[in-house]
Amino acid sequence: QHHFGAGLVDTPSDFGKLGNRPSHPELLDWLATEWVKHGWSLKWLHREILKTRAWRQSSRATSDDPDWNRRMEVDPGNHLNSRQRRMRLDGESLRDAMLAAAGQLNLKMGGPGVRPPLPPEVSAMLLKNQWPVTSDSSENHRRSLYLFARRNLRYPLFDVFDRPDANQSCAQRHVSTTAPQALTLMNDGFVHEMASELAMEEDTKAGDMGAKVTDLYLRTLGRVPTPEEESVAKDFLEGASLDDFCLALLNLSEFIYLD
Repeated sequence: QHHFGAGLVDTPSDFGKLGNRPSHPELLDWLATEWVKHGWSLKWLHREILKTRAWRQSSRATSDDPDWNRRMEVDPGNHLNSRQRRMRLDGESLRDAMLAAAGQLNLKMGGPGVRPPLPPEVSAMLLKNQWPVTSDSSENHRRSLYLFARRNLRYPLFDVFDRPDANQSCAQRHVSTTAPQALTLMNDGFVHEMASELAMEEDTKAGDMGAKVTDLYLRTLGRVPTPEEESVAKDFLEGASLDDFCLALLNLSEFIYLD
């Protein structure tokens, strides 16, 4: 479900008689059997899924894929995983991706949860000691898995990107595309901080503006820019700061969505 956007059984809260049948029952049985054989290892299970050709497919048609049209005809609803689904990063993954791109991600494992600073408009409404900010700033840049979760105080960045209510069980997250999400990515203090850190680190490197643009594309999108993109970026940077360019990269659909 997390790797493909939908599980082999698309009713994750009901595996009984009232739930839907699995799309690939033989595969489900094989995975269950092999999982037990490998000592119930989740690491093995994730690796086995991520090594498959099905997971490595694209959600977009490419010139070197002659079977695309046929697969669209046979499986228009993609119930057979004939192609990958276009998936938006959840709030936690998006925060981690920004930290990683800016070179700020703390990969320390284990330990108690951390409480990063909240937006001023949120912290101003809190009671004393309701959210004691972790004093070590490097701890605040740990992976989102370690952010302290309070049921009555939802972290704003996660909340706007559909983090479920912790007061209720949730078998599958709702995924939305809303105006507040775009406004958050353009105006949130954390996003601006990561854009500034990314620009600051790039400023310390030698090279012309073309080299900087290429490096920033690699760090945020994992690819080099096309000649047209590089030209547009250089024109943009003639009248704007590197911070603004980094902020624009962090707001691209290509950064926010997995294709």
